[in-house]
Amino acid sequence: MKAMRTKITRLLCASLLLAAAGGASHGQSQSSVREGEPGFRSFPADVYAGRPAPLNLRSHRLARVYRTLMRQQQREEGINFAGHYTLASVGCGTGCSVTAIIDARDGRAYFPRELNGWTGIVGDYDPPEGEDTWEWRADSRLLRIVGRPNVGREGEERYGPSGIYHYEWTGTRLRLVKFRHVGSYPDTDPPAPRR
Repeated sequence: MKAMRTKITRLLCASLLLAAAGGASHGQSQSSVREGEPGFRSFPADVYAGRPAPLNLRSHRLARVYRTLMRQQQREEGINFAGHYTLASVGCGTGCSVTAIIDARDGRAYFPRELNGWTGIVGDYDPPEGEDTWEWRADSRLLRIVGRPNVGREGEERYGPSGIYHYEWTGTRLRLVKFRHVGSYPDTDPPAPRR
């Protein structure tokens, strides 16, 4: 019974996270480049036209843990990032998400460290009208996110500075392209004391 409640709670949290992100979270409607920020067109990707492969549960231990929601997002979203990938997120608590980048060619799921426990809680930042906290496109390798990456050890909630992060997907990892501090958390959280 407890396991069932935990699973239902996870599904509800993930649904709430996805609903909060909104349908325009892909940044598909974002055509203009914000002043001083890298643009999606500067990181082009050819969009794969083949049939997407099923999620490879052996590619990462978290692929098996989050398989139901990952598969659902693969079906509903299709290829939505960097030419042949599906960006799929699952809620892991209030303001927290775990995000996979799933390759449509072989079903392999990548869980970049930066997105494993990402938080959208940045403090006193008031985003401009029409700004989405997560923006990406199927024809671009650029990912733009407002928030804080988890920089702690596995299972530790320790976050980097709050801001707008621009990452390029290299095919196996995210590369930080640009960072701009926003919000009221300018510094990385200190390490948790070891017990």
